Amino acid sequence: MRGAGRPGGPTAVLLALALAAPLAGIGIFHVWSRTRVQAAGYELGRLESEHRQLLAERDRLNLEVATLRSPGRLERFARERLGMAPPAPGAVVAGLAGGGKVFPGGVGDGADQRPGPAEPAVKRTNKRREARSGPLTRAPEPARP
Repeated sequence: MRGAGRPGGPTAVLLALALAAPLAGIGIFHVWSRTRVQAAGYELGRLESEHRQLLAERDRLNLEVATLRSPGRLERFARERLGMAPPAPGAVVAGLAGGGKVFPGGVGDGADQRPGPAEPAVKRTNKRREARSGPLTRAPEPARP
């Protein structure tokens, strides 16, 4: 007759397996997690390298844009490729809509000067008065003798 308390019996084997299985699972999980951390580290290194390359390319492109936008280069491009030149003296005449004074070349005493061709005309309105009574209208000027 075999006894249940004998060393090497079925209960001893089951007990050994019950203790070894969780230890083996923990060991496998540890190895798997370390390989994942290592792979993530390699990926991080690759992405950091790519990031540095993209920053260098952005800096190079910003420099190129600044160079292309420089006034001297734009003027040279306009003259050589587009055949443009500054207007002849007196060729530009700025005037007031609806009559008024004419300022050749956009030059005047400054008091009645209109904005140049590249400057937008700024219309000022009184927003409070406009909100109460509608748009501002200019009273007709009396006829001068």
